[in-house]
Amino acid sequence: MSYLFGVGGVILLQVGFSFAIILATSGGGSFVGLGAMLLAVLGIPLTALINLLLIRSNRKNLASPHVLRLALVSLALPAAQLALMILVSVFRL
Repeated sequence: MSYLFGVGGVILLQVGFSFAIILATSGGGSFVGLGAMLLAVLGIPLTALINLLLIRSNRKNLASPHVLRLALVSLALPAAQLALMILVSVFRL
């Protein structure tokens, strides 16, 4: 069950967030959508692999520190995409 939420749920969350960023920035003339897509192409499989290894190494005691580590790894890609969108909108790049 932890693999389902720790890997599968994170993949769905990241794909949905990446799709929302791409749709929100389409047609504006900037390359935020392309940057978000390129980050997603590399970040989603990398996050899934890291989460899989973290869950597998801590399979017996999936306690609070391990869940926090999984959450921080999972939120790195959406944070990077959101930061890219904010940087472009603030600095008009």
